[in-house]
Amino acid sequence: MTKYSALDVMKQALELLFEFTPSEKNYREAMRTIQVYSEGDVEMVRTLKSSFKFIANAIYNTYAGQRYAEKLSPEVLFLQGLPFDQTELQQAFRYVGVKPPDICSPTVKKTYFLDQGYEPYSLFLDHGVGVEPQKGREDHWSNIIEGALLESSGRALMRVGADHTESHSIRLIHKDTGHLVSILKKRGIEVEIAERITDVNEAFGR
Repeated sequence: MTKYSALDVMKQALELLFEFTPSEKNYREAMRTIQVYSEGDVEMVRTLKSSFKFIANAIYNTYAGQRYAEKLSPEVLFLQGLPFDQTELQQAFRYVGVKPPDICSPTVKKTYFLDQGYEPYSLFLDHGVGVEPQKGREDHWSNIIEGALLESSGRALMRVGADHTESHSIRLIHKDTGHLVSILKKRGIEVEIAERITDVNEAFGR
């Protein structure tokens, strides 16, 4: 009797979802694959479905962000997070059986990683040190954005989590997030929400 590892099942499910264009049909088929090949192991089904939802949404957000960048053709790109090795990212996509996307649009002349140089967030991310990694983070982002825009007159695109741009409810929980748009506005920088990328699980997992 053939046995499948958790990685085998996960790869198959992700390949099914991203083989062509993600759709509700592909999503359901991926979930069915996890159910069938877990061979009645309830704990494995639960773990794999949870992991699948997380990884599938991360992949979907990367692809969707790339499509929007290509459509808007920015010269300057601001990305939430820290610099990363694109080769390693591509290897990670291939490892789970998905074709890796390009990160930047061909029109992008300069990419800025908004958390670069912000030590509290870096320490928390790498070592779990500190209890307020968000405190002052959006001010740091604003400094980077303002400085970059002073040097460029081209179209700029910013890709950050929704909790940093529209968090009236989230702000009650995370008081240090959701102020980015207002901070930039005070500096004379207007932000237009070009696209909102949905959670792939909410879109197709009904």
